[in-house]
Amino acid sequence: MCASTRLVHLRQVAAVAVVLASTFPLQAAAADPPSRSREVQELIDEAEKAAKRLELDRARELWAQIYTLEHSTMALCQLGQFDRRLGRLEEAAEELSKCVEQMPAPTDGLERRRYEVRHADLAAVRQRVAELHVSPPPGTARLLVDGKQVSTGGGRVFVAPGQHEVTAMGKQGQVAHALVQVAAGKSAHVSLAFETPTPSAARALAPAPVTPAPAHSRPNPWIIGTGAAASAVLLGAGVALHLTGDAAESEVDAKVARLSDGTLLPSDLQLRQIYEEANAANVRAGVMHGIGSAALIAGAALGVATVVYVVFPRGKAEIRPRTAGAEVKLVW
Repeated sequence: MCASTRLVHLRQVAAVAVVLASTFPLQAAAADPPSRSREVQELIDEAEKAAKRLELDRARELWAQIYTLEHSTMALCQLGQFDRRLGRLEEAAEELSKCVEQMPAPTDGLERRRYEVRHADLAAVRQRVAELHVSPPPGTARLLVDGKQVSTGGGRVFVAPGQHEVTAMGKQGQVAHALVQVAAGKSAHVSLAFETPTPSAARALAPAPVTPAPAHSRPNPWIIGTGAAASAVLLGAGVALHLTGDAAESEVDAKVARLSDGTLLPSDLQLRQIYEEANAANVRAGVMHGIGSAALIAGAALGVATVVYVVFPRGKAEIRPRTAGAEVKLVW
């Protein structure tokens, strides 16, 4: 009998549960916390730990990552709170303003308290910053406040108290500037208009007439001859200097062999003389090789330039006198 009574009782409870679930499905669903990805939840846990350790910069960085992954009101409000604590008041004012705008109306005491705290935080921050309400001219491509780009739609911009420069740049190169002074807790309206160009400015902006390219002139035989001769002289000098350097190296080798054959004693004056001659020959070989390499490079470069001038004539060659010689200018 007891078992049958208990079974009836369980059936009544189940029936009541089914009725409640069918009557209030939306309320039950609304009470459930929003689903988050595992990555976001791990970032939230790490941000809370960083805040408890008073690592405000790290916590703010983590909440920025969270907001990038999930544009939630909670993440935006947290960003505003941490920017306020870190002294980034302009960013905090912007974030807390959007936070308050997006917060739903409170439904219980806890939400009401949170709602009031957010409004109080925003009011405190706005007393320490200033606001600019910018109206850009039509056709604005870029809008800058103190060199920082903002939305071209204008609207509210939070700035530090003081003087600020507002610049609008048009799609056709027009520019409009304005300087505005605004105090903490105050706002200022800035209306910009592009300046009408004067006739002289319009002429300056007009494209310059295109000058037709000069007709190709024939290569100058004097330039060709001079370039070829100078190239040959430099190449010949480079080869001769290298040969002289090789001869000096051979002399060094011979004297080093003489020093190491064991026929001379350390006390012999001839050993010292041979050593000095070997050292001088070694220095001479290095100098000859260095100058010879430079002459070979210069001769080769001059020869290439002469060939290019002959094969691809594009203009004319000009020789202009200078104080220390002459300047050769090839116009291509």
